[in-house]
Amino acid sequence: MMKFILNESLAMLGIKNVVIGIAKNVDPHAPLPASFLKKQKEMEKWALNCDIDEVSDTPVIQGYKDLLQSVGRSVKKNPPTVLALIRNIRHRGSIPNINSIIDIYNVESLHSLLAIGGHDLDKIAGQIEFTVSQKEDVFLPILSTEKHVSQTDYVYRDQKGILAWLDVRDGEHYKFDDETQNAIFIIQGNAHTSVEMRLEALERIENDLAECMPNLEFETYVICSEKEI
Repeated sequence: MMKFILNESLAMLGIKNVVIGIAKNVDPHAPLPASFLKKQKEMEKWALNCDIDEVSDTPVIQGYKDLLQSVGRSVKKNPPTVLALIRNIRHRGSIPNINSIIDIYNVESLHSLLAIGGHDLDKIAGQIEFTVSQKEDVFLPILSTEKHVSQTDYVYRDQKGILAWLDVRDGEHYKFDDETQNAIFIIQGNAHTSVEMRLEALERIENDLAECMPNLEFETYVICSEKEI
């Protein structure tokens, strides 16, 4: 049993529901099928050639920028996930290949422009709360140094610490590794992302995972206030 709590402080920022996918029996080493690799190549080509200012002005990305600005955070220093991913692809000259789970949801992020949090389900302790921090805190992002969390920053956290900060960075202590068996995908979204749009993104992730992970079990949930699953 796992409990999810959507704090009212987040609803005040316009995040009135959070969409979650729980994937069991995943395999980070699963060979990706040719159909997915073709889609990955197409998204890589798009990322290398798109007009980044145009992408930045789309309603979905604008929604993320509005959220950051509403809590006094710099968009330049904390770019929405997809803009950061596009810049990373351009810097490298190619899309990163990390493991099959991450590769699949990175492609979906580029496709939908959504920030998708991905975490190892078995590393999470107790409940997850989606909230404005309401206290000074610290956060260790993947492949980075510790960040200061101000009391107005929006985060989601379990009983041990912060899983994701400002919807732009995921936490080191909850990341996928070579042993990951169960995953959770979290799409907080913003004022311009409907529940349907986010559920469709999770459905595409489910389909891509299922193509190469035959024992996959996948469930989606919409959290509006408090929910136990």
